[in-house]
Amino acid sequence: MVTQDIVKDEIQLIYVSERCASTDDAAINKIKLRAEPNNHRRNITGALLYTEHYFLQYLEGEAAVVDALYASICRDPRHTNVRLLLRKSITQRDFLRWSLGVKKLLDNSENQDFIAVLNMIGQASKVSESQLEWFKLALK
Repeated sequence: MVTQDIVKDEIQLIYVSERCASTDDAAINKIKLRAEPNNHRRNITGALLYTEHYFLQYLEGEAAVVDALYASICRDPRHTNVRLLLRKSITQRDFLRWSLGVKKLLDNSENQDFIAVLNMIGQASKVSESQLEWFKLALK
């Protein structure tokens, strides 16, 4: 991960949601293709991890811009039960090289721990920041 010092009031926002059964990998690819230029134009960086059941997304950028994007994401019918896990001020970005990095956690032995934790987070009422930091490992 590349980091960058922040010069504006910037935040990192992390949410989890339940993926709708009708949201197939082709639909997720369309999300990526549309989001990349939009995020680049808005100076938003981040990453989207997903499994067969859940999305976990990190968004970074100017607070007002990220908050507006998150409000739009919450209205998207391709997922349900969107829950904000963390919104914090940041002094550097973790996902500088990605306007939207996307990674599917395949159901294989390499990803079993990540999938188990994401399933737990998807059902948990509260999640710690250290649990969320762990997912950055999946993006390396």
